[in-house]
Amino acid sequence: MNNFSKGAVYAVISAIGYGIMPIFTVKAYEHGMTVYTLLFLRFALSSVIFFSFFLFRGINIKIGKQDMKNLFFLGGVLFTLLSIFHFESIKYISSSMAVLLLYCFPLLVCIISYFLYKEKLNMGSMISLVAAFISMIYLLGVSLDKMNIYGIVLSLLAALVFAIYMIVGKKVTINNSPVIISAYTTLFAGMGVFTFGLVKQEISLDFNANAWLYIACMVFLSTIIAEIAFFKSLELLSSSNVSMISMVEPVFTSVFALVFLNERLHFSQITGGFFLLISLTILIYFQNKTVTSQEIKEEMIQNEHILTK
Repeated sequence: MNNFSKGAVYAVISAIGYGIMPIFTVKAYEHGMTVYTLLFLRFALSSVIFFSFFLFRGINIKIGKQDMKNLFFLGGVLFTLLSIFHFESIKYISSSMAVLLLYCFPLLVCIISYFLYKEKLNMGSMISLVAAFISMIYLLGVSLDKMNIYGIVLSLLAALVFAIYMIVGKKVTINNSPVIISAYTTLFAGMGVFTFGLVKQEISLDFNANAWLYIACMVFLSTIIAEIAFFKSLELLSSSNVSMISMVEPVFTSVFALVFLNERLHFSQITGGFFLLISLTILIYFQNKTVTSQEIKEEMIQNEHILTK
């Protein structure tokens, strides 16, 4: 298994973890939790577990000043804003519309990566990406009846922040392990959400005790495991590739909603999910082919360099 295949597997594991998070969120809300309380507990408890593990295993958690600044920006600013923009947008537009607009971020990642790192998409990948986005419209069953400009702007801002989060996340994986990055990201995100929550006076522990079960599931599955897998995928792949593979997340969310929330899926949604998986499979094929050809070229250049010595 080459690095691309390994990275793709980690990206899918991350998508599964993030994909089930809306189920835990809905259940937690049913027990009286607020948005900011849920986000704060998610990040705070995750960071406590991370650093307790480091302390127990005697792992060195020191990082450079520049990396610390990048991680603060990653967690305290980007992750915080991403969470707030996305959760706030759902107050004004449907959750399906919010998810669809959020998943404009792979296109934004590709555009930003092209100008910053000259990462290019071949024609097959571009067609597959567009086909995947169209398939997602049918999967999510997006309705255009309730359009709210403020909610749309919030969702698009979330997509932009997510794209920047991907690119900065790729940068910090150069010098740090995915576990260390996840720990500091959740720590700074917890601080950011707590600050916003205090300002809005929306942090409260006055909720039903049954909500702790869903908080625990969100912490372990949708934060610790999902974050480590996410940054591991960024360590192996480009931010563009990870963002495109992450588009499989709504498929898992739909399946989990069907199983745990008894939500019905219409034929058009099932068809959309099916074609989304096909589009992503073709997309991964083209990207893997591109990466493999680049590796062959680099190896040939290295061999020529050795022979000329």
